[in-house]
Amino acid sequence: MKIIIIGGGPAGLYFANAMKLLNPGFDITVYETKNESSNSFGLGYTLQKLTKDLLADLDENYFTSLFANGSPPRLSQAIVKTDHDCQTFKFNDGHCVSRFELMRYFRNKATSLGINIEEKKVLPSDLRQLQGACDLLIGADGVNSIVRKEYAAKFVTHEHKAKIKFAWFYNDSPKLQEDVRFYAFKTPSGVIQLSSYPLTDTRQAVIIEMTDKCFQSNGFHQQSTTDAIPYFNKIFTSDEDPIALITTSLPWFSFKMNTVENLFHRNVALIGDAAFSFHYSAGVGLQTAFNMGFALTKCFERCNDINTILNHYSKMTPIALRTSIDKSLNDINWLENIDKHLQSTPDDQAIKHFLQKNKFSNN
Repeated sequence: MKIIIIGGGPAGLYFANAMKLLNPGFDITVYETKNESSNSFGLGYTLQKLTKDLLADLDENYFTSLFANGSPPRLSQAIVKTDHDCQTFKFNDGHCVSRFELMRYFRNKATSLGINIEEKKVLPSDLRQLQGACDLLIGADGVNSIVRKEYAAKFVTHEHKAKIKFAWFYNDSPKLQEDVRFYAFKTPSGVIQLSSYPLTDTRQAVIIEMTDKCFQSNGFHQQSTTDAIPYFNKIFTSDEDPIALITTSLPWFSFKMNTVENLFHRNVALIGDAAFSFHYSAGVGLQTAFNMGFALTKCFERCNDINTILNHYSKMTPIALRTSIDKSLNDINWLENIDKHLQSTPDDQAIKHFLQKNKFSNN
């Protein structure tokens, strides 16, 4: 069996490792753009129970290998803050891992298993030749997948470009900071949100997010993410929690949610964000990447016919993801209208409204 995987992110490398463990005789090649693991929209991920279980299925010693430099902070609680209220909630137990650490772990494991990783940018014009050169061509090339676009009519793709802008930063706290943070503060032009996840005892990966209208009205379209840092530090800093964002040199992004009706065409299949991308508030992006790779590998365990395998995978996966798809779409719709929602919400109900992400009602 010859397998070619386009994309060396979490979905592609999880699937590559899983398939090589299933059958060491499989000939597996992963194509990734040079420096893909550091040239990403995201800086890190949360590892919670199911995600960790899926990693353990690949490698029971994954934790020691993944965190060779010491155990990261354990996630246990979240701080939710609005302009006039601050509350602490239990957070699903887990850990954060930087994208760099996760990709390094996967690459090292893939190399040790004999998987061929080639640093090469695959172009749309290359895909037909690659499809004919292998038994299975996998598109694991993320939100902007060229595989999904090239075979869009066959996959029946849908794209929702949300009216939301976001950017990634780091933050270094002067003292121990192990809490997940969700802040939503009003400005004259709209609500700006801060979400942070601890990577070490004092460093966090941070997402700043707002509506397109707020983004334009505040003039951020005329500024780089680095230029905007002083403004964000000022509005989010408090005496007990000073914020000092650090640039990542990444630009502003527009959030895009992708879905497909079919996960394969002939011997070409999609996994991860190339097929289904979710807003991070749904909390299922990495889990879905691993789960799709795991599910497709299990299909290979049970059958030898590629068409039967891909038919089963394509029918069952969307059913399993339906709840996550609906939640992500609901969250996006709510976040696109967050300015209106929180403006009409009494201060003592703002956190409840923010967490539930549904339209506030006094009834």
